[in-house]
Amino acid sequence: MIIDMKYIVLMCSFIPLLVMSEVNSWECNKFEDAKIVAEDGTELGELGPKWKTNSIFNDSSKYSSSWSSESIFNTHSNYGNSYSSESVFNDSASNPPRIISEEGEEIGKLSIGPSWDNTRYNPYDIKYTCDWD
Repeated sequence: MIIDMKYIVLMCSFIPLLVMSEVNSWECNKFEDAKIVAEDGTELGELGPKWKTNSIFNDSSKYSSSWSSESIFNTHSNYGNSYSSESVFNDSASNPPRIISEEGEEIGKLSIGPSWDNTRYNPYDIKYTCDWD
């Protein structure tokens, strides 16, 4: 009986870890060169190191600018404000941009939340975990 209770307590303590969509360093390969595509089909750049031309982390890229309509960092665009259903930075967005691998498979959604949704990945978590800053 005591062994069963220890097992249950141990399992319950790991359940939150299984639900969170936190990026691990060994997952960076699956994100590198993945395209970010809005629900309406607009391409919003790629994930990868800041030296890559179309990376959302490249300060010289239109995909990282605060003025481009194709940037998630433009707070006046549907993809970067805090209230649009298509925005990365609206934690309750119903249609945040998709992350599409080089093979054309959907990896998940690029979104800051909600934290319980394990199909959503925070762009800042990817950037710093993969050391792409």
